[in-house]
Amino acid sequence: MGVILDVESDAAVVTFDWPEKRNSLNPEDADQIVDAIEEAGRSDVGLVIVTGNGAFCSGGDLPAFAEISATHTPEQVRDTVYSRMQRIIRAFQHCPLPTAAAVDGAAIGLGLDIALAADMRFVGPRGWFRQGWANAGLIHGVGGIGLLRRLDGSLLWRLLADQERIDADLAAQLGLGEKAEPTALDAARVRAAKLAAHPGHLLESYARLAREDWPSDGHFDTAADIQGQLIGSAEFRALTAQVLGK
Repeated sequence: MGVILDVESDAAVVTFDWPEKRNSLNPEDADQIVDAIEEAGRSDVGLVIVTGNGAFCSGGDLPAFAEISATHTPEQVRDTVYSRMQRIIRAFQHCPLPTAAAVDGAAIGLGLDIALAADMRFVGPRGWFRQGWANAGLIHGVGGIGLLRRLDGSLLWRLLADQERIDADLAAQLGLGEKAEPTALDAARVRAAKLAAHPGHLLESYARLAREDWPSDGHFDTAADIQGQLIGSAEFRALTAQVLGK
């Protein structure tokens, strides 16, 4: 269990493999993911694909963050969010190769943000997005608001207000991703084969230029500051206790 990296002829596929918790992630999981994306980026392929076994990523690991909330100050929480959870998103930013999210299951909260960090998103028949963060009393702590702004500055407010389940058809309509069949992973592999026909240095140049509108370091700092206060609050501890039955 953990993260699986498969380097294929045209793609390096990073698979989140915590199906027993629907790929909800904690800081230790984040470290593994970063290592896998960085290793994948050194491959001689056309595309780094990130996907999940079952769910894509159903958000943060609530029991882990409940424990963090109970044992850490808001400043310590901020450091955890910034230095570890946000490193997943930065791994996409600094990956020398183009990246794709293959969403064949739920991508909620943190999962949505991870998908938004990719250069392209494929959404299969069983894939879907939900904003999710607000239902836990949190913001997009790893930079998702800035990542959404790259696509459509007003889209955040619809996702925040409606908390709707966004399937492949709606994702394509909203510009969140490409509808993919028979699965998102299959479609991503087809894209990888086409991209691999171009020289690696050319793909690296395109990837670098495509990320010029990436959210600023200040945006990530502010998100971490706010999230640290929220996760470290009595309100978050009460909510997690209620959800976890404690």
